[in-house]
Amino acid sequence: MSSDLTPMQVCEALIGKPEQIAAAIGVADKVPFAWRHPAKGRAAGDITSAIHMRLLLAHSARHGLGLTPDHLIWGAREEDIAAILADRAAGKVAAQ
Repeated sequence: MSSDLTPMQVCEALIGKPEQIAAAIGVADKVPFAWRHPAKGRAAGDITSAIHMRLLLAHSARHGLGLTPDHLIWGAREEDIAAILADRAAGKVAAQ
């Protein structure tokens, strides 16, 4: 059975806890925590800042984490993220 993950959930799966995400992109620790919750003009789990998305993609590219632009816009299926994590565990560099 497929389960959809929000963009924030994908980031947490591929990058780490919100404070790790914050450190990776140079923002205050609380910024990624806010992405978990809805706000005016944004659903829970959405990352609306293009600047933050570009920073996340750059971090992923530097470290071979497998995050894609589609992940940041649409989220992903849980099994797709599990496949990326399995490839990483097997020593395969994630495709960018």
